[in-house]
Amino acid sequence: MRRIVDSFNAREIDEALQCVAEGFEMDWSSSIGALKGVYRGRGGAGTLWTLLLDVCTMVHWGPVEVIDVDDSRVIVVNRVQMWGRGTYVDDVEVQLWTITGGKAERVKLYRSKSEALAAAGCGSGG
Repeated sequence: MRRIVDSFNAREIDEALQCVAEGFEMDWSSSIGALKGVYRGRGGAGTLWTLLLDVCTMVHWGPVEVIDVDDSRVIVVNRVQMWGRGTYVDDVEVQLWTITGGKAERVKLYRSKSEALAAAGCGSGG
């Protein structure tokens, strides 16, 4: 997951895609942005990341907290900073990653840490 984030921040989409499984799924259905939706496969992830980087002159994911849920899942609280088309966004988003055999299988975006914790079966998280 860290390699994906670092590659994305460096705008190296092909490098980030090397870290995801063929059937990777990005569930961005809870996004408040224009790219809301579910993206499937490496192609889908590549499309989302490329669109995001095309619209924004600057995008940065900054993990501020990583919570190991179990052997295959991790919650990442991210500070997201984006600049593009005259708009600056500085927000916090939370992602629940599923990783199997060293490859990301799925990531789902949540608007809060408590939502992600509940989805992962860890209670409300406060």
